[in-house]
Amino acid sequence: MNRTEIPELLDELGFSWGCIVETIVTTRRPGGSPSAAPMGITRGGADLLEIRPFKSSATYRNLLKNPGACVNVTSDPELFLATAFKREMKREITQPLIRRDLSLEAAEAAVFVEAMGSNDVSEDRGCFVCRAHSVDVRRNLPTVFSRGRAQAIEAIVHGTRIQEYLRRGRRADAEKLYKRFNECKEVVWRVSSPDSAEVRVIKTLETFIGRWRGEA
Repeated sequence: MNRTEIPELLDELGFSWGCIVETIVTTRRPGGSPSAAPMGITRGGADLLEIRPFKSSATYRNLLKNPGACVNVTSDPELFLATAFKREMKREITQPLIRRDLSLEAAEAAVFVEAMGSNDVSEDRGCFVCRAHSVDVRRNLPTVFSRGRAQAIEAIVHGTRIQEYLRRGRRADAEKLYKRFNECKEVVWRVSSPDSAEVRVIKTLETFIGRWRGEA
């Protein structure tokens, strides 16, 4: 791939400058095994993507040791759910296949990046500025926009933060996000079919969040 093509491909994939988009980032643990987690990505330059993980996350620790990563593009809420809550999902869903190049087998596109360095953006978060060196687009047909899928993914983002806030004893912040989770749920119930992936995601998240709130 010609490196001059990368900015145009990032444009086409929806990586708008300065906007946070939701992806699944795969990194490599110090021992070499892969790890995948949902992650908000911000485009900061023509071929630059910023990853801002919690310092407590495996993604943060992995990038400090191994700068190579893959930013996976998908609209499948069940992929987000499986990679966001790996421990909780062990008995409920098979983890998605991760290729040797760190891309998810089921991803619609994969952006391969190299972290060039890190800095702190807050007490809890770090920022890795990554340069994209290759892009693999696997689906060329457009798909319709689904409010249900979008809200299911938004609910997963809220769920990851609810879990983190409860772990830190920040119950008031967790409860604010729980209200936003319920708003997402109402949209999914209204626009998605009962047997859809997004409804399954919401039901699973409700179980998890109920347990976390009970344990906090």
